[in-house]
Amino acid sequence: MALTVEAGTGAADSESYVSVADCAAWAVKHGKTFPSSPAATAEAALRRATAFIDAAYRARFPGRRLNGRDQALEWPRIEAVDRDGEDIASDEVPAEIVAATCEAAVRELASPGSLAPDLKRGGAIKSVKAGSVAVDFMSNAPAETTFKAIDQALAPLLTSTSGGLVGRAVRG
Repeated sequence: MALTVEAGTGAADSESYVSVADCAAWAVKHGKTFPSSPAATAEAALRRATAFIDAAYRARFPGRRLNGRDQALEWPRIEAVDRDGEDIASDEVPAEIVAATCEAAVRELASPGSLAPDLKRGGAIKSVKAGSVAVDFMSNAPAETTFKAIDQALAPLLTSTSGGLVGRAVRG
């Protein structure tokens, strides 16, 4: 089944922010690996990566979806501005979203399920030792994995984690 890429219209059937070919080109440019063959495997990784980006960051994306609940993905959006207060066009999937999706897809293709692993410890492990290697989690250690490269790619777009508003004052 061919991958349906969001083209800036807020389509109801979009599955990814980036095509397999564009993700493969991004990977080469950044010294990473994203084999485009078999296509079905690469497409599945892009679907999972896009779903991860939307689920993990939707509450921090500025503005609101162009077509509301009728569109499949979180982008494109209206009334969106970046962290510097620059308008994001309502027919645009920002380069930051594409880059973050590619980064996530590279990871997901290399290790399927790595973006949304089942977590067992829940922060409860106090000490683990195997030979000379020991792990001792603090009681407040989060159970989930943090993907710093994805966070950094999206940083120019994200609003505060507390749900604060991002806007622009215009003197008139």
